Amino acid sequence: MPAARLFRALLVVTLALPAAALLPWLPAAALAADALLLAAFLVDLRRARAVGIDARREWPPLLVQGAPAEVVIETTSAAARPLTVRLREGLAPALAASPARRTVRFAAGAVDRWAVPLLPRRRGEHPSGPLTARVLGPWGLAWTQRELLPAEPRRVYPRVRWEGEVGRLLTLAHRRRLGSSPLRLHGVGTEPYALRGYLPGDPPSRIHWKATARHGKLISREDTWERGARLAILLDCARAMAAPDGTTLAGDGAGPAPSKLDSALAAALALARVAAARGDRVTVIAFSDRVERVVAVTSGRRALARAYEALYDLQPRRAEPAFDLAAEAAGALGGRSGTAVLMTSVVDLAAAELLREAAVRLERRFRVLMVNLEDPELARLATAPPASPREAFAQVAALGIAVANRHLARRLRGAGVRVVTTPADRLALTTLSAYLALFQGAATRAGGALAGLRR
Repeated sequence: MPAARLFRALLVVTLALPAAALLPWLPAAALAADALLLAAFLVDLRRARAVGIDARREWPPLLVQGAPAEVVIETTSAAARPLTVRLREGLAPALAASPARRTVRFAAGAVDRWAVPLLPRRRGEHPSGPLTARVLGPWGLAWTQRELLPAEPRRVYPRVRWEGEVGRLLTLAHRRRLGSSPLRLHGVGTEPYALRGYLPGDPPSRIHWKATARHGKLISREDTWERGARLAILLDCARAMAAPDGTTLAGDGAGPAPSKLDSALAAALALARVAAARGDRVTVIAFSDRVERVVAVTSGRRALARAYEALYDLQPRRAEPAFDLAAEAAGALGGRSGTAVLMTSVVDLAAAELLREAAVRLERRFRVLMVNLEDPELARLATAPPASPREAFAQVAALGIAVANRHLARRLRGAGVRVVTTPADRLALTTLSAYLALFQGAATRAGGALAGLRR
């Protein structure tokens, strides 16, 4: 394609044409100049096409939603002269706000490394466009365009790395040291773990009398949380989970906000990692108006990686949630008892009754924990002063849903279901805390029952 220098030269020739009335030979000279410029353009174009340029990409090992990263592009010039090249990396909108562009002026045989910032916005597999280059000819009259690297599909995974208390819990789970959890939860475990010397303050119920008689001194029993239990994580992927969760991507306030399903999936996988590290048999059941996926999660890095592979591209469906189908799928897992964690967002009064019936049905075979993800728009409407009659009506509706949610939570708690409501930025920690508290609460109740029998 023509370069700016060629257009400027043609403009000079054109501006000289008005003087043709005084110089009869000028039109012929202008035609000759145009022909010469055209020939120079073709020669320059051919030389630009003959230039050799090599390129390669270095992708980060893992692309995670909301986590800044960068792809490094290395280009090498094989020309024996200085070279001007315009590069364009056609990144998908899910990976960056816009395609990246760069102008490189190579010395003879030079190498250029270009770090292109990425901010993955949406989970799933996304195509990354080709790397194209425009090479300027040696006379600066022509650009030639070529594709240096083809398009490559890239996968964006849910959140993997956590900070704060959630990160500490995951680290303890990885090291099999969940007993060192920093959470302030009460109760003791029910499974034998180890024996140690008696310490002042140990309850008499923890004294191991046979070991005491054998060693001639008081020996206490260390207990740990029950392991090898069955955990079913029921993940709602229906219409309500497609709404924004109220958070923004790090370092980017202009991009699309993560959905509720994004936050819920990341929290569900964090819960699966902790539970699998405890030795629990974990199954994730994703559902909308149908059962979308059933994924078994076992301990070990490879097994957890397979779980991420199976769920990374899970997307919400614009349909009503079938809580009854999810309950049936959980009941079909087998076994006599276990724990079920239902992750949803209740914004529809019509679905609340179906949810209650499904939770009560689950309670017959599971210890049920329902995690209700707050809707940021409903919270805003319920608390912000209305500025118009329309906003007043919206506030009344939002308050009605909030009251119905509280009523639903009371009814579920009356049926034995533990209910927690949390915003998206605390979803993972709230879920992990409530899940671990289920076992500790059960242990406390068991200890109280034993104490009552002794009395």
